[in-house]
Amino acid sequence: MRHRMRLSCPVETMTIGAVAEQLGVATSTLRWWEKRGLISPRDRRVGRRYYNHTEVRRLAIIQLLQETGLMSLDDIAALLADHNDNQDWHDVVHTRIDSISIQIEQLTAAKAYLEHTLRCHRDNFATECPYLRDDIDARLARKRGKKQSRTAETRRRSPGPAGHERA
Repeated sequence: MRHRMRLSCPVETMTIGAVAEQLGVATSTLRWWEKRGLISPRDRRVGRRYYNHTEVRRLAIIQLLQETGLMSLDDIAALLADHNDNQDWHDVVHTRIDSISIQIEQLTAAKAYLEHTLRCHRDNFATECPYLRDDIDARLARKRGKKQSRTAETRRRSPGPAGHERA
């Protein structure tokens, strides 16, 4: 799903209220982004913030990254910072891609379960479905195996009598 945001090209500058309305956010959001260092209006008159076209576009980018990339403001700040030879923003992007990939796997699995519940002809999916039962049994066995290996590891590392390490 692609979202295209049309920004009118202001002749000069826009007030914070006009920008907030155009982006569909509260003025407090724009002030928060400013406080976080993501944007700095170049023009202030009588205590009011005014944004030029470039700044409005930057605000729209921040909004886009938050909405579509599920990025934190810290991640967005790293991405929008002056890059020069700084590779930190690459790390931020790679981390987000990895995280999104995991989320996609989780959502795909959730979707498969939900679709199966619609096709399952059992009266009570949670207790009678053989597909779910087998999957839950496998999950419990994996967790039991992890717990047993952690318990064995703890026993090997815990001190024996008189403070001696177990072999």
